[in-house]
Amino acid sequence: MTAVSPSRTEEISNVLRDEILRGQYRPGERLPSERDLTSRFETSRGTVREAYKKLEQLGLLSIQPGGARVVPIQDCTLDVLGPLLDLGDVPDPKLIDQALEIAGVLVEFAVVKALENGSDTTIAAARAITREMLAAEVENIQKVRAPPRLIRLFAESADHLVLLLIMNGLRSRMLERLHAVGFPPRHDPQALRRIAETLDDALEAHDVNQVAAVMRELFDLLRNSVQHHFKYLEHERKSVAT
Repeated sequence: MTAVSPSRTEEISNVLRDEILRGQYRPGERLPSERDLTSRFETSRGTVREAYKKLEQLGLLSIQPGGARVVPIQDCTLDVLGPLLDLGDVPDPKLIDQALEIAGVLVEFAVVKALENGSDTTIAAARAITREMLAAEVENIQKVRAPPRLIRLFAESADHLVLLLIMNGLRSRMLERLHAVGFPPRHDPQALRRIAETLDDALEAHDVNQVAAVMRELFDLLRNSVQHHFKYLEHERKSVAT
């Protein structure tokens, strides 16, 4: 039996994946037969079959006796987020904002789970980060990289494997793509300072709800900064075009 080339399989599945995501095939529509795709891509049926399997694993296809049919995007898995973000020259700002919105909800949940048992170790570690922020010069406060450190601390301290897996999934699908367009953006240093003061007070008081609320405020600051950065990129793109 002829061995299937992984690189060729990946190439074909990526082409079909992008065509599906761009709407070339409607939900429920049957994709071309293996024979048609074998001719189109000048490859073997085994390679096409493996490409279809990859799309099925992604959640984009349902392979049935009558052929492979497109699955509605809302029925797909989180794995499709990365390819969706890669469709344009820059990631879709709306999708990024939706992902960050969900991540903010998860962070609030992580804080509650991490602190509901009154973990002194977690509180001490979080306060060490807030004190770094408060000790830094205002113009250097972003260099402390407090938001990702705090988020990771609370997520790991929550002792909730499914939460970590979902957050890791979101981060892995967004971070590299955001770095490619200039992430992290510049945050308002005064806002970071104010949040650090409020968060430190809430941690000292062991006020779980207040800590969760302040972390949500920190995440909203991150979301706003990211959206401002995308608006800047769009402005630059239009300036070059004119």
